[in-house]
Amino acid sequence: MMFSKGDDNYSNKNSGCDVLTFRPDENLEIIKKLEKINFDDENLSSNYNSINWYDFECITVLQKDSEILGFSSVWHRTKYYDSDEVRILNRYWEHKRLRMHGVQLARPHLISSVLHQLKYSKDLGFKKAFISREKNYRVMKKLISEIESKTATQWSIDNKKVCVCVPEAPSCWQYKGETIL
Repeated sequence: MMFSKGDDNYSNKNSGCDVLTFRPDENLEIIKKLEKINFDDENLSSNYNSINWYDFECITVLQKDSEILGFSSVWHRTKYYDSDEVRILNRYWEHKRLRMHGVQLARPHLISSVLHQLKYSKDLGFKKAFISREKNYRVMKKLISEIESKTATQWSIDNKKVCVCVPEAPSCWQYKGETIL
């Protein structure tokens, strides 16, 4: 398990969240809380309502005063990814109270999530990790650039969409940023 204390000096919204990353079998109490979140008001509710939390290599939650305000996961899908490759920030979700549309994409909790998930991925023996996004190449490029500068990691990004899941589904064609672990 990994834990990072939230930055209380960070002034934007609820961004001072604590970040906790764990294997699904390590924290059943949080899994139960995750299963109770209602996603019906979300644009992509179908992405979240059908999650099997035990499919993931690890889960990262964003918490403020023990309330879950966000999560993401690390996932290795042998059918779609290289054998040494894992997807991080998978199924990334933030509660409406945490969301901010603005110039800074990589806020402290996201950077802590990335660092936790890269370490977990490397410890599990993966050699590459990627982040993908369906829309807006410029936003993806900016996100990757911010992650690079705040984590001292090197990333590459495809300027064309690549398939990250079912090839027949248009939403599975996404921009992909990748780093070597």
